[in-house]
Amino acid sequence: MTDEIVIISPESTPGAGGVGDYTLKLLAHWPRKHSGLFVPKIPRIRGADAILKQLPATGGKILVQYSAYGFDRIGYPRKLIRVLTDWKTKAGGRLVVMFHEIWTFWPIVNKNFIVQFFHRRSIKRLLDCADVVFTSTSSQAEHLRALSPRAQVRLLPVGSNIQCNEDADLARKPGWAVLFGLQRARIRALRKMQSSLRSLAAAGRITKIVTVGANGDGNAEEGGLLAGLALAEGFEQRGPQSERAISELLLTASFGISAQDELSYSKSGTFMAYAAHGLNIVAVCADRSKEEPLCLLIDPRELLQGLSEAELKLRAERLRTWQKRTSSWDFIAAKFAGALQLAETSPESLPDRAARR
Repeated sequence: MTDEIVIISPESTPGAGGVGDYTLKLLAHWPRKHSGLFVPKIPRIRGADAILKQLPATGGKILVQYSAYGFDRIGYPRKLIRVLTDWKTKAGGRLVVMFHEIWTFWPIVNKNFIVQFFHRRSIKRLLDCADVVFTSTSSQAEHLRALSPRAQVRLLPVGSNIQCNEDADLARKPGWAVLFGLQRARIRALRKMQSSLRSLAAAGRITKIVTVGANGDGNAEEGGLLAGLALAEGFEQRGPQSERAISELLLTASFGISAQDELSYSKSGTFMAYAAHGLNIVAVCADRSKEEPLCLLIDPRELLQGLSEAELKLRAERLRTWQKRTSSWDFIAAKFAGALQLAETSPESLPDRAARR
């Protein structure tokens, strides 16, 4: 029997994709004492033999960062699923799966419906043999439990995609807001929240918006949407920045803008970056009647009605505490280590990077 630990991810280089960045953040907090860690390079699954050769022949532990379209262009990595289920049966090792994505939902008349029908059926076989299953949203967890009631499905929100620069001593700028993320997501947020943001600008609650993140082809559209808000201090489109620069911006602003809905905020590294940096999040899913973190977010109407600075500070502090308690990278690494039945480790044993590539 071997104690080798294998993490299977569709990407494992910085900036290659969200799942790849997630995997690298996880590796940076992996317990140093478990040195048998191996991340095979599997950019696109083409043959079962190529995968099988990289797995422990007997025993071992496998953690899969599952993203269907990351592993297969049509969103059905059947060879990978078959290899994993066969490995679990024959090698008798421990299998843990993190579902960043599940199957996609198409109407029956769409040509992709049959592909995802078979994908869903294969996922059921994977669920039935996995020891522990994680996913990042409550809705995905419900779908997985309905598909395989005996599967141990656990909710695990994603971590912040920006490390907080704790050493920075920066003052918050009243009225400044950040809109961070991929450009298509920023444009979608500006469209969705245009009316409420315009009202907040007119009332002087938000005076400037700074957008940051990778640009695409819609830079002019984003600029037009920002100009339409008539912000007192205008706006900036900073484009892609270093992690340190983004962290300092998040520590300088007062608000983060989020159009994530209740079903998707827990899989947003941008949302978690806002929370980890102590920002008040102006969000469409804010709801004082719901549990944390939704009750800690800021509804634009609340801000217009005049939330006190004391209340804003309290909510930001509680949101930061919630994020650290539920989705810090130390917490996430510990959850995976526990699922893989690794020995407990102390924070002092966490490395900067522990991976054999």
